[in-house]
Amino acid sequence: MTNSRLSRVVAVKWAAAIILPALFWLIPVGDVFTLPMRSFLVATVFVLSLAAFELLPNLLVGLLLPLAYVMLGAVETSVALSIWSSSFMIFMIIGGMIFANALDESGLLNRLVLWAGTKCKGSLAKILLALFVAGFLVMSVSFSNGWMATLVLCYGVVKALHLEHTKEGILIMIVGQIVSTTALNFIYSPVTVSLWSTGVQMADPDFQLQWWSLPLYNLPLILINLLMIPIFIKLYKPTKVLKGGQEYFEQEYARLGPISGREKKAIILTILLFAYIFLQPIHKLDINWGFILIPILFFLPGVDVATKEKSLDTVNVGFIVFIASCMGIGAVGGAVGIGQAISVYVTPLLSGVPKPVFLFLCIIFGIIMNILMTPSAMQGMFPGPLAALGTGLGIAYPALPFMAMFFANDMVFFPYENAYLLVLFGFGVMSMKDFMKYNVIKMGITLVLFWILVLPYWYILGLV
Repeated sequence: MTNSRLSRVVAVKWAAAIILPALFWLIPVGDVFTLPMRSFLVATVFVLSLAAFELLPNLLVGLLLPLAYVMLGAVETSVALSIWSSSFMIFMIIGGMIFANALDESGLLNRLVLWAGTKCKGSLAKILLALFVAGFLVMSVSFSNGWMATLVLCYGVVKALHLEHTKEGILIMIVGQIVSTTALNFIYSPVTVSLWSTGVQMADPDFQLQWWSLPLYNLPLILINLLMIPIFIKLYKPTKVLKGGQEYFEQEYARLGPISGREKKAIILTILLFAYIFLQPIHKLDINWGFILIPILFFLPGVDVATKEKSLDTVNVGFIVFIASCMGIGAVGGAVGIGQAISVYVTPLLSGVPKPVFLFLCIIFGIIMNILMTPSAMQGMFPGPLAALGTGLGIAYPALPFMAMFFANDMVFFPYENAYLLVLFGFGVMSMKDFMKYNVIKMGITLVLFWILVLPYWYILGLV
């Protein structure tokens, strides 16, 4: 793209980022739609547009958003920055990132994946299944922060077996995409729990997303993702047995040697963290504390599993500030009453829409917003308003509408819609045509199976 063409694209993006919030500023205020609500929408749409159109780095967007709320008079400073002072959530997120980095540095994540690969016996179907299981295991023990390790491993298999731009290589990377993106829908993540809980509290102040809620309520999504493997094998008709496949995993696993002392310590600390989480109903301590205290243990003298250079300095500070500001959207929105206002204006328009149709439309809405916004921004902006709409329609579980919307986290047309997919596409294993082809197919299959598997299951659980 030439510099002039690039300049025109940037100019259009800036124009859109300014015009969109300006349209909200033109809406007249009244008893229901108040001036603080309008200021909230203008600030949110403008600042998140800067992130969605990649006009400013995430760190600067994160710094600007709470400032914009205060400058435009939406809320006081104490409310705009309440996410930093009301709980240990942000510290929990930082701790979760450090924990994932420490596990990666210890070598434990790599060992888990390679061990699973040794069980595949050269069969492509078994390799795909092994990568699927190992990837979800990595995502689980890293609380969904192990996506890079999963993608790197899948690419390592493709590169080692010389499968770039082949049907087999594309299938391996499809598994990497499935694991790294859809795992966020049912694997416990401090970021997910924090963003969703603070957002839904706009509609239900007492709501708390429990650690077991997503795995239980989105269980059919695991089956849907497993079904993707045989479906795409049938569609692509790849070679059934890969030359050198089994040998690659066995050689790489053998190079690791016996399990190291650092890995053993990492296993113990991982078990300790999971025990802290699962036993929370008994010890009744704040679950956030575990993500702060236990990662510190990796650095203590005598433990020495992690180092400052690899596990601390690699934490993305800009992403943390951005996530915190997105989490604050829910608190600010609740303070200005935006959830109730949306219910007053929109719920009457949806009064005749059946609840299953509304939930399906939430997914379609997510697919559209994926093109315009980052997943983090969506998590910060929409849990509250959708919860207000859903409860207005009689949906029992207030987080369910956004739970449906977030299915679209893995329903994309272009790589830029998700940072994970941008990394995946950047490995150069497939063309843009290949990427779009399998993602459109996967999107269609998921939408159909949503009606067949997910909705009936939610009805059985009484969530709808």
